[in-house]
Amino acid sequence: MNTIPSPSGPGAPRYVVVTGAGSGIGQATTAHLLGAGYRVLGGAISADEAHRLQAEFGPQFTPLCIDVRDEHSLEAAADQVAALLGPQRLAALLNIAGVIANGPLVDLSASEFSNLLAVNLVGMHAATRAFLPLLGSDPGRRGAPGRIINISSASGTRTMPFTGAYSASKFGVEALSTAMRLEFRPLGIDVVVVAPGLIHTPMAVKIESELQKPPSLAVYQQPLQRFLEQTRRATRQGIPLERVVRVIADAVDRPRPQARYAIHHHFFRDAVLMRALPLRCRDALVGRLLGLHKSAP
Repeated sequence: MNTIPSPSGPGAPRYVVVTGAGSGIGQATTAHLLGAGYRVLGGAISADEAHRLQAEFGPQFTPLCIDVRDEHSLEAAADQVAALLGPQRLAALLNIAGVIANGPLVDLSASEFSNLLAVNLVGMHAATRAFLPLLGSDPGRRGAPGRIINISSASGTRTMPFTGAYSASKFGVEALSTAMRLEFRPLGIDVVVVAPGLIHTPMAVKIESELQKPPSLAVYQQPLQRFLEQTRRATRQGIPLERVVRVIADAVDRPRPQARYAIHHHFFRDAVLMRALPLRCRDALVGRLLGLHKSAP
């Protein structure tokens, strides 16, 4: 693992921590921020991934072996970052690490659901607590307070069949981020949410793979197939990963960022139709599209 010298004062490098730097949005964001001159401290889930990322990104990158489900690994990483920073403050914490689970709720075990929440929601809280002193809650550090960028999703404001567990975790991210934004104001720490729609990343590939599993109840077989076909079409026309990365970078760079950036896959459907329709009408529309018909009494 490399170590980066940490000068302080004017012109000192700006350090950011990125959880989930090993793939998808986290990996692409890491590459972008390194290109913009940041020193990136990136979370890797294993030593092998850490070595791979170090070789890929070079000396301006420092890998951190982090499992956001494990507070001890986060505390050790925070100590490592504190040593690199010296008296400086961390410029930003990017909570990007995430997992997904799709399919009928009846086929989702409690342990799978718990793991999803542990990574996407509780892990975000744990990572924030670990790095908060480096962002600004420790008054002994120099420089402007850092900021927190939390990655949510369009699924954090609307829920579709077969994505309920993932959506529940992202609804939680929205609530947690609101509480953070209010509670961290006295510390000078800004909290920003970035909520993209469907992007073509390894996570999108995993979505399609999970939706191909045969459901345990025959009533879901056809609706699941329809949902899979719609997901494939949406993925092909999905939001470019580069667009999402640019929004995240803007949230890091801008002196006064927005509190929330919604990156819509389909603006009329996501921002207008799915919010304006009464709940029963929305349920009926989605049910008709997927063939989730209400059974007769």
